[in-house]
Amino acid sequence: MDDKETPRSGKRFLARRGVGLAISGALIAALFGIFMSIDQMTGEGWKSPMLVGVLLGLIMLVFGIYRLVKGNSSLDYPQGGTNNEPET
Repeated sequence: MDDKETPRSGKRFLARRGVGLAISGALIAALFGIFMSIDQMTGEGWKSPMLVGVLLGLIMLVFGIYRLVKGNSSLDYPQGGTNNEPET
């Protein structure tokens, strides 16, 4: 087996790649969604600029779920960040 992590590995769920991104994206989308539902009473409705926050949170959520399912990328550097050095 290669050194790529598979989603079925023995790692704890919260230690897998993408979980933090998915959780924070869901929290941001939910928070801005709550603010928008409260703001509907003022008459602005869904045309609020807070829709940008909801959309960014949903993008984070989708990308986090993708990273969770896909696993490690070939660009992931074991010590963190990315390794953009050419392999020799």
